Amino acid sequence: MQIALIAEFEIDPSDQEKFLAAAEQELNAVRESEPGCLRFDVVLFDEKDGNGAFVEVFADQAAAERHRELSHFKEFFDAIEDIDVNWTTRQGTALS
Repeated sequence: MQIALIAEFEIDPSDQEKFLAAAEQELNAVRESEPGCLRFDVVLFDEKDGNGAFVEVFADQAAAERHRELSHFKEFFDAIEDIDVNWTTRQGTALS
């Protein structure tokens, strides 16, 4: 069963450039090194600067859990540690 994770974020628009630079590094690392990640996108919402979501689909629960253990995941959070991020996360089943 494929696992979908949606991680919505809200940041101050003045932090958006730094946040997105770290997000792009994470996106590239995931796509290059995680065969269990079937989809990884960063979406910016049109209605308000500083709002968006990571949309992730994993082959299974083990791949989703493995994602959180990899060095690039930790490096992303290290890169944004001085940004105040309000996260809302959801998990579900992806129908593909």
